[in-house]
Amino acid sequence: MPAQQTEESILDKEFNDLKRRMKTTRKARIEASKRLRRKHSYFEKITYFYSLILLVLSVWFLNKTGDSGTFATKFLLILSLTLTYFTMFLNIRNYKERAGEFETNYQHLDVLTNKLDRFKASEEELDVEKLKEFQREYEKLIIGNENHLNIDYFVSTEENQQKFKDKIYLYQIREKFVNGIIAIYPILLLLIIYIFNKLINWLNF
Repeated sequence: MPAQQTEESILDKEFNDLKRRMKTTRKARIEASKRLRRKHSYFEKITYFYSLILLVLSVWFLNKTGDSGTFATKFLLILSLTLTYFTMFLNIRNYKERAGEFETNYQHLDVLTNKLDRFKASEEELDVEKLKEFQREYEKLIIGNENHLNIDYFVSTEENQQKFKDKIYLYQIREKFVNGIIAIYPILLLLIIYIFNKLINWLNF
């Protein structure tokens, strides 16, 4: 009898641990989906803005001649190539589709969590085979899908946000810096070209 009670307590512990891991993973996957959708939205707006700037400048410098016309043509060509590369980068990263896959994944985790809750409420006997069945279903939802990042886990609950607030802060600073550089890169590009052009003229002098 004590051995049977021990086995039941172990099974219950494993069952509860599985539920906890599922809920933790689900919350992290939700945050991963939000993170990727924010990235997609931000980079999409940047791309539209760059395209508009390129169009306006192309029309503005259409009839320019001489040195200013040559400089404008080179700058617009570089900006156009950079925009093309940036668009290719976004297509490769595929933020929107990956966010959709995370959403599908956490919805499936929702379904499995509800299945475990219904099983618990039914007071049906939990045995090793039933537990293995639940574990295999969970593993199928984890294996073969993109894993979330640590930051998604860090921000998934208020408790984690307090626990990892320093790491979250560093991540946010890094993201703001990268996003800021991307936002002003045409200005930086123009500045680099201008300095390089001045340097070449000075060396030729």
